[in-house]
Amino acid sequence: MRRLPRPARAGLALLGLTLGAVALLAALDAAFPFPLERLTPPPATRVLARDGTELRRFLAADGMWRFPVRLDEVAPELVTALVESEDRWFRVHPGVNPLAVLRAAWTNALAGRVVSGASTIPMQVARLAEPRPRTLTAKLIEALRALQLGLRRSKTEILELYLNAAPFGGNIVGVGAAARLYFDKPADQLSLGECALLAVLPRAPGRYDPARHPEAALAVRDRVLAQLARRGAVSPEAAHRAMRQPMVARRSASAMRAPHFTQLVRARLGARPLVATTLDPEKQAVVERLVARHVALVRPLGLTNAAAVVVDRRTRDVLALVGSADFFDDAFQGQVNNALAPRSPGSALKPFLYALAFDKGLAIPESRLLDVPTDFAGYAPENYSGTFSGQVTVAEALARSLNLPAVRLLARVGVADFHALLRRGGLESIDRPAGHYGLALALGACEVRLADLTNLYATLAQGGVHRPWRVVAAPPGAAPEPVPAFVPGPAPGFAPGFALFSPEAARAVGEILTRLTRPDMPDAWRLTRDRPPAAWKTGTSFGHKDAWAVGFGATLAVGVWVGNPDGAPVNGISGTMHAGPLFFDLLRALEPPARDVALPAAPNMREVRLCAASRLPAGPDCPETLLAQAGPRLALPRCTDHRRIMVDAETGLRLEGDCLLTRPARARTVRTVPPELAAWMAAQGRPVPALAALHPDCRDVPPGAGPVILSPCAATQYVLRDDLPAEYQQIALRATPADPGQRMWWYVDGRLVGMADARTPLFLPMTPGRHVVSVTDELGRTSTEGFVVR
Repeated sequence: MRRLPRPARAGLALLGLTLGAVALLAALDAAFPFPLERLTPPPATRVLARDGTELRRFLAADGMWRFPVRLDEVAPELVTALVESEDRWFRVHPGVNPLAVLRAAWTNALAGRVVSGASTIPMQVARLAEPRPRTLTAKLIEALRALQLGLRRSKTEILELYLNAAPFGGNIVGVGAAARLYFDKPADQLSLGECALLAVLPRAPGRYDPARHPEAALAVRDRVLAQLARRGAVSPEAAHRAMRQPMVARRSASAMRAPHFTQLVRARLGARPLVATTLDPEKQAVVERLVARHVALVRPLGLTNAAAVVVDRRTRDVLALVGSADFFDDAFQGQVNNALAPRSPGSALKPFLYALAFDKGLAIPESRLLDVPTDFAGYAPENYSGTFSGQVTVAEALARSLNLPAVRLLARVGVADFHALLRRGGLESIDRPAGHYGLALALGACEVRLADLTNLYATLAQGGVHRPWRVVAAPPGAAPEPVPAFVPGPAPGFAPGFALFSPEAARAVGEILTRLTRPDMPDAWRLTRDRPPAAWKTGTSFGHKDAWAVGFGATLAVGVWVGNPDGAPVNGISGTMHAGPLFFDLLRALEPPARDVALPAAPNMREVRLCAASRLPAGPDCPETLLAQAGPRLALPRCTDHRRIMVDAETGLRLEGDCLLTRPARARTVRTVPPELAAWMAAQGRPVPALAALHPDCRDVPPGAGPVILSPCAATQYVLRDDLPAEYQQIALRATPADPGQRMWWYVDGRLVGMADARTPLFLPMTPGRHVVSVTDELGRTSTEGFVVR
């Protein structure tokens, strides 16, 4: 067998060695993969306003400044300078440059020490991923890692890895951070001279730091520029122009605009290199100025801080958010973000209760609610004024922010349904079961965040369409999600863009909230002609701790909170007096001039005919009626306050049963009122509409004189004794109802004591003096008795 020629044998041996080396490299690569994750630690964050203005920078979790960039976001001159100065043959070698290794070995052998290196850019990337002391073993490992990179990553990717991981002095990592912090510009806007410096700065970041050592930085920059010109990478003219430019560099401090807002963004989104937000810098500046001015006015009253949120009512972009009058004011807890602190909203939740009632058909703006003292199993709410009106329209109850009608309405609507609606509307801080809050939920016995509440008012403004508020700008040209039609009942989860209220309910509530003359508006405001149009509501929290004013104008939803960050109460605090003025200052400054609030359309609104007296759907006996607006659903009962009865033609007494056959009769329409209202009216000494007395000839009909009071009795002497505890000195309230089993309402001296039937007496603590007791049954029949306690 003929032997192969020597050149062929040498070729085969070289091929075998090459294949073996490749196989060995592949095996090592599989066994020891390159640790790329070490080159991509969490970035620092830049937060931008909607116009691109930088609001604030946040350090990465490890305290470093990193702003990763793509290679196409870097000035091309920087890439040229880097390759020419660090690794001229980068484009052609596989990760290790054999000629550079031989040159470095020869040079170092002649010098007897290490005077020249052979590190390529891939080898430097390997060293950045796994830092080691500079030994021969470390160099061999770096060479292996560089070959791995060459196998798995393109030249562009390797350059990106290097430019984003190289050290540029102190806690500055990567060229993106270096360009921002030294030259206050993005990496793609660097000049040729700045590129020349940054190309070699990682060699000795401390020595060439342009902010601390500008002379050394200038010298090394010029050497690189000269090298680039000699090699033809740039023209001599361009290099000379760059050399004539001064080295202007400094460590620029981070901006600190909208601190509460930017902290919120960082907390919500975590470590992102860049966040484009919804914040409008001009509106933010206006809100900051007006909040600071308002707080200066109310601090002498004991109210130390305020917060405000402005939301675009259509997109739900947060355009401005101020959490306190001064973020840096430690004396008044300026770093507390009161726009996100959960606090009791007082009456500011009432509009949503009424909207829910409208959608359930349980009320319309012109229907009526009782405003009388009521005891709900031990819970006896009162109006802020301490007075009662007897009966008011729904619109009046909301406009006047009456508590009793709201609680009574919630009892009909259902606490669970109202609780679920508020949760679906984004009030996530209402995080306990509905039973925990009970009927007091109508009066704000919970905690909500100003930003969430402001957004819920924006939902009213937009016809009941609910979307979460957002702080991150939508992509350019993004269309809003389609909105499904409103369907009564639970909304479909928490998906954005669902109908929380019907357009009809939202418009009805909005019209009530836009009323110019309102009892909760100070007299001076009623005379102010330049007050911008708004739908608005105020709230004062339990315990006199928080003042709120929330609502919307033609384009914006605005929320204001005033109080003390530590929750300290202030006597006399009022949402109307202390938050309302700032609310209108903000609207006046931020809203474009408009004549109305741009309430949503209500295509399914219809007219209904009501009894003018009861404001229920008119029955056949109602003498006067009126037209009112209602949504598509109406579940109100027909009026029963008016009814036709037969009376004696001569005496006017009521005729019933067989006596209708023996007496001359005529028909008469009479009006009664609900028994609770009748009881309250009787207790106030007001005339109570009632049926005429029964004619004495009607023997076969039970008497209709109403309940008979058995105790207390005017003929009995009630005497307080000093030798007995007060709890043992009480008077039983007992009566015999005209109809067995009926409930009865008891009032003493015009004050509601409670409701009971004949088998369950109430007990009244004895107090000296003359007293009047009255009891009313379910038909509105009332009896009154006086008694004396000595």
